[in-house]
Amino acid sequence: MPGRLAERIPPPHRLRTSLEYAAIKSEGRAVRGQHCLLLVLERPDSPTKVGFIASRRSVGNAVQRNRARRRLREIVRRRFARVQPQGRWLVFVAFRTALTADHGALVDDVERLLADAGALDR
Repeated sequence: MPGRLAERIPPPHRLRTSLEYAAIKSEGRAVRGQHCLLLVLERPDSPTKVGFIASRRSVGNAVQRNRARRRLREIVRRRFARVQPQGRWLVFVAFRTALTADHGALVDDVERLLADAGALDR
């Protein structure tokens, strides 16, 4: 649609490489929610980047993993304008309950995790 603003997470704000994910897993801190886990790594000189993980062990088959990632990504995408543009790498790790949780409960969980991580602009 002409004139419509893109509501995407911009490419410079997406985690891309396995090295970035490995750095967050080894050096980041974890904030546990009811439906997902948020791994946070402070990177003051880098733009805020976000990524999503749904493993076979914790979520299920490919269809379930994709659904869990899509649900989390959509919630974060709609709130990304409120996330600080600089200084944090964030990885959301889905739990099995992310598949069946009410949308409102999942939204509350993600917003609480972002606030606890200090990633939201106040």
